[in-house]
Amino acid sequence: MICSMTAFGRTQKEAGGYSITVEIRTLNGRYLDIVLRLPKNYLELEEPLRKQISQAARRGRIEVFVQIESTEIEQKAPRLDIPLARYYWGQLQELQRELPGIDPPKLKHLLSIPYIFESRKVEGDRESLRSILSEAVAETLKQVHDMRCREGEALLQDCLDRLKILRQDLSVIDSRKDLILEEYQQRLRDRIQELLGEVQVDENRILQEAACSAERADINEEIVRLKSHFQQMEAMLTAPGEADGRKLDFLTQELHREVNTIGSKTGDLEALQAVVRMKSEIGKLKEQVQNVE
Repeated sequence: MICSMTAFGRTQKEAGGYSITVEIRTLNGRYLDIVLRLPKNYLELEEPLRKQISQAARRGRIEVFVQIESTEIEQKAPRLDIPLARYYWGQLQELQRELPGIDPPKLKHLLSIPYIFESRKVEGDRESLRSILSEAVAETLKQVHDMRCREGEALLQDCLDRLKILRQDLSVIDSRKDLILEEYQQRLRDRIQELLGEVQVDENRILQEAACSAERADINEEIVRLKSHFQQMEAMLTAPGEADGRKLDFLTQELHREVNTIGSKTGDLEALQAVVRMKSEIGKLKEQVQNVE
């Protein structure tokens, strides 16, 4: 089973005098990168949240946005600064005396001054808040995990389809490996004979040298390793537990290396065409695997 690294979740909870909103967005990333955005008055909650999130993810960029508001009216409403209001009222009355003929100040003039109101600092039960916030984060992480798994199902099918295509092309190369070796030996014998010209050389000696040199063109080892890598990838993709995207990424690199080696060892047209197709499919497989957590 595989899970994608891209997902989104959102949870809103109201309890204990608080309204809490948690949004989590996850993106592709080679390593685990957690970005937390909390209100400035609650920065002490960052470390517990970071620990909670790190236990639910192995890699990827995880962006967490947290909003915390009080639901209690006396906490939400701004407080009137009475001494400051008296001061401004006195200033308005003095201004009216200094400017004869203008209307006396009214309450609406005083209330239009923004500086006479101050926001209350919310002081609630921090332990209760921590518990509520932890629950909200857990619910959001569950949404993210479920979405990742749904996207993982689509990734799984695509990866299996590409492995099937790779096996088909490898079977083409495998069916021609003996012919490739024979053609290489024949080209080598012809080249030796061409260089020697009319000089008589023991045919057995030529065959022996050709056979030794042809070992470098033997692609059987690469074919065996590719088949083994295919089996490992399929087993990881279809295992009951979650597959490790980093291991899958490593295997795709090994696939590319083995196919490159085959391409460098053969001049057979059909085999080279299969190599080109395999490189293309491995590139697409690598793109998909990089989305796996």
